[in-house]
Amino acid sequence: MLKKRGDALMADEHDRHSQNELNLTDLISVIIPIYNMQDYLERCINSVIAQTYKNLQIILINDGSTDNSLEVCKKFAESDTRIEVIDKANGGLSDARNTGISQARGTYLSFVDSDDFVHERYIEKLYSCIKRDGSDMSVCGFCFVYESDVAEGAAALTEMTRGSPDACPDFAGLPEGVYDPATVMKTISATPLVVAWNKLYRRELFDHIRFPVGRLHEDEFVIHHLIDACDRISVTADNLYFYLQRAASITGARFTVRHLDVLDAYDERICYYLRNNTYELMKCTCLGYIRRYVEAYCKLPGDIPENILCRKQCKERFLTHRKEMFQYGGFSIGMRYLLAAASPKCYRAISELLHKF
Repeated sequence: MLKKRGDALMADEHDRHSQNELNLTDLISVIIPIYNMQDYLERCINSVIAQTYKNLQIILINDGSTDNSLEVCKKFAESDTRIEVIDKANGGLSDARNTGISQARGTYLSFVDSDDFVHERYIEKLYSCIKRDGSDMSVCGFCFVYESDVAEGAAALTEMTRGSPDACPDFAGLPEGVYDPATVMKTISATPLVVAWNKLYRRELFDHIRFPVGRLHEDEFVIHHLIDACDRISVTADNLYFYLQRAASITGARFTVRHLDVLDAYDERICYYLRNNTYELMKCTCLGYIRRYVEAYCKLPGDIPENILCRKQCKERFLTHRKEMFQYGGFSIGMRYLLAAASPKCYRAISELLHKF
């Protein structure tokens, strides 16, 4: 749903008035990992340069690109002193992000993927929420954007819109407001998409946290650590991040054994909560694990020997959590777990049938 122009103007005036009162001048580091993105990079960088909040450190990490991405970065750095270019050997998305975190000097930091782009008030709104609410992290809504939309210059891409509570797919169901970590984590565990971008973080959250190098679904491995380190988290329904959907992207690629990393992330999360006696989050984590296990099992092609072996290994690990499923998930989660372990395809079929009613 589009945010009415009159309401948007009133909100803009309120936010700008609040900024003047709070004297918002902290340095904010924007980290952009880059690998072979020459066709999308200019749009991404231009959207960050155009931010209404100007006190930025813009870190461009060229992760061993073999196209002209590095030349694009250098061109922008020549015309904007806020831009810093880091050229490194290819190490993957996590490694590039970790390099950016190490070089960040800002009080707060944010991630933007190099094929995506952001609204001009992306940083301003997220930062205002953090300062207003005294929170450690803020998150905004985002729009899925397709290359045909961008090519046509769709009007929706130039205006900030206000979405429903589902505007933040990784925080789906949370209305705009301020939340405690447990509430946020319960919501995240039930959603299929967890991302590091569309958020602004207090820099200290990453003092002892880094993304796992060489893994897919890297955000799933760190999100519970980041949330747990927060006292308060702000959510705004404004759609400020534009998430480009490309067939060649990591998320758009065919499901392979590498995507099973998400199961390792859930396995680690269960162990983390057990070590820290955070039993209140075990039920939602167990349910999330079940859903991800079923999804992975059903999506992974079963006609390749390597996949068959990986399925078997995933099931063996899944079965080691029977005690947690029943003890912390209760009878309902326990029965779901047994069904998923016995027949993931049957579990999915029943779930799809129930969602139709």
